[in-house]
Amino acid sequence: MNNYDVVIVGAGPAGLACARALSKSNLSVLVLEKNDRLGKKICSGEISPKVLPDEKFDRGHPWKSMVIGTDTTKHKVNFDRPYLWTIGRFEFESYLMSKTKADIHFSEPVIKITREYVQTEKAKYSYKYLVGADGSFSKVREFLSLPAKHIVGWAFHVVLNKPANEFHLYWLPKSFPKCYGYVMSKNRNQTMIGVATTGERFDHGFARRAKLWIQDQFSIDTGNLKSESMKGNADYKGWEFGNIFLAGDAGGFLNPLTTEGIYYAITSGEGVAKAILGDPKGRAIMKKLADTHLWQVRIFDLATNTKLPFCWIINWILQDPRKGIRRKIFDYVLWKLIG
Repeated sequence: MNNYDVVIVGAGPAGLACARALSKSNLSVLVLEKNDRLGKKICSGEISPKVLPDEKFDRGHPWKSMVIGTDTTKHKVNFDRPYLWTIGRFEFESYLMSKTKADIHFSEPVIKITREYVQTEKAKYSYKYLVGADGSFSKVREFLSLPAKHIVGWAFHVVLNKPANEFHLYWLPKSFPKCYGYVMSKNRNQTMIGVATTGERFDHGFARRAKLWIQDQFSIDTGNLKSESMKGNADYKGWEFGNIFLAGDAGGFLNPLTTEGIYYAITSGEGVAKAILGDPKGRAIMKKLADTHLWQVRIFDLATNTKLPFCWIINWILQDPRKGIRRKIFDYVLWKLIG
């Protein structure tokens, strides 16, 4: 048996942020990652202005324009400052890892969890504290018997092996209710085009319809393109369970309105670390995250219900958000969510 004070499952932004914050203590920390390297999660490599704003690192390509589409319209909106940067998952996670003193084991998926230890195919690791930072398919969340049903979603996209030259978002209440379409960077060298939807299980019929939408919208033959699907979890059920904690997507901290995950992963990872260290700021951070998440969920439920007028007010705003009252509302909401 190998003994550690803290075992963190998952070397994504949440796990690495937690390990980084714990590096300032004398606690022994182990991070277990199932993949053979960083940055293999199937999602975008974008970060918002609120991600580590006081730290200097290469944030990558700045986005200062956005194409906004609906079922019937498409317009480009320009901004005076970046609302996102494409850094890439590998580059960003490498930066976080460079700031931690934890032991990090790659290619070591967890196969068993008890209240005393975590087991992989290579070894058993005892812990005083266990942190689940292992994403939407979290083994730690599963061990805690926490459901993920209310706001769980899937994204399906095709991958182009070239950098994105535009950032697109589509509000599609008629053709894809409770869905949104997107064109965004997978990393600095690849583009992903697809549709995200709600649902506990992956829907193959949805994937077929998404491919047709991609072909019609962008005149792209998807037949020979690599396709990917990923799961997102915004079903928050708590973060502290005795000496076991959840951070990032494992805790359901994904923003259901924007599907932004990296900021919430980092913040929850740091909050959990502070709580483990006995710093009262940790619980304050986590309470603020939970409160923020609850109003995000309420707005999401209103916005995606096509039987309510709120959904169609959003549709009206996004049909042409370039000027007037629609632009004012659009800018206010965007910077409230992103900035």
